[in-house]
Amino acid sequence: MKDPKDPGNEPRDPRLSNIRSFIDRIDSRIIELLQERAGLAQEIGLVKKKLGIPIQDPGREGKIRDKLASGAKGPMDADALVRIYEVIMAESRRLQEED
Repeated sequence: MKDPKDPGNEPRDPRLSNIRSFIDRIDSRIIELLQERAGLAQEIGLVKKKLGIPIQDPGREGKIRDKLASGAKGPMDADALVRIYEVIMAESRRLQEED
């Protein structure tokens, strides 16, 4: 039976609610970890500026891509993980470039 109050107008099933609840908790953890990572990226940016070294480190980024490619065990393949990390690394570089 569909719930007319549900904006998605999906069938009511407690399994969906339970699974979505788990996803919501995971999303909260992901956000917390991304914010923690962002703070560390800012610290790295300060150190790099003091040392006079470039913000972008292709060697480091390559190692991250390699780790993703070899560690993709699950429903999400390595290409998908790399695409997600491309955005994370781009945002990390942006934070490092800020004053």
